[in-house]
Amino acid sequence: MTSVVVKPDTFGNLKDKVVVIIGGTTGIGAVAVTELLSAGAKVVLGDVKTSDPAFTNDNFTFVYTDVSKYTCVVNLFATAFGLHARIDHAVCNAGIIESGQLFATGDSDDSIREPPPTAVLDVNLKGAIFFARVAVHYMRRSLAQNASTQKDSSILLVSSVAGFGNWPGLFQYSASKHGVMGLFHSTKDFLYGTENIRVNVILPNMTDTQMVTGVIAAYKANGIPTNDPKHVVNAFLHSLSTNTTGVALYVSGGKIFEIEKRLDDVKAQWLGQDLNDELQAGQHALGAGRNWTKGKSA
Repeated sequence: MTSVVVKPDTFGNLKDKVVVIIGGTTGIGAVAVTELLSAGAKVVLGDVKTSDPAFTNDNFTFVYTDVSKYTCVVNLFATAFGLHARIDHAVCNAGIIESGQLFATGDSDDSIREPPPTAVLDVNLKGAIFFARVAVHYMRRSLAQNASTQKDSSILLVSSVAGFGNWPGLFQYSASKHGVMGLFHSTKDFLYGTENIRVNVILPNMTDTQMVTGVIAAYKANGIPTNDPKHVVNAFLHSLSTNTTGVALYVSGGKIFEIEKRLDDVKAQWLGQDLNDELQAGQHALGAGRNWTKGKSA
């Protein structure tokens, strides 16, 4: 892993930039909104909860948004674009934690007939896909309409340490956050190459927010470092305010690390040179996804 040095003086690059963020009334998202406004950005926040604390700032707009509902996501971006005639950055921070135990089906066969709730997947993964799709549409419009003044745009996804680690018990949450990493991997080169839109992802380790109130005590009792939300937000603003692209930033114990590029460097070692060559050849043949076509139904 490579340690990343955040330079707060770059945050000034966000002055007057329009940032759409989903999930920002509490926890990491609320700190992100505060810091973005402090940097001079124009923030349009989407959430299912009204902003608390209330952000009393002329550069702040709240739009009720359920990220799992596609029409809500469209409305969020349409509102932002209508207000500001541009969108520079989009931060997909909405997320909910596991509720219930996926495999606790009871003794009776009757219980298995009812499907489990899938809100975690709907918000964390389906919502991220909706968000990215709509963001690209409006960023494409923004870059074209403001060609003389807008030279940069980016999407920031938020995964988790559960997006690459093993977390027994967080079954749907882990699946959703691994899915966000899949979305990152499949879009980072494609969108930068075709749309000039940077894509980055943040993976926070245990962070002291209300989402993890029931489990963070075990970390603290064992002296394991945790994050303050501001540590994670520093990674957010670093990704938005620099030319960083295709980067996965892991935030742990207040420190920030780039964790993907080293994996790429050693892929031939753990996969084997022949298999790695086949993988690279296949990816080259598909043209970073631009050669995909819909197959015929059987």
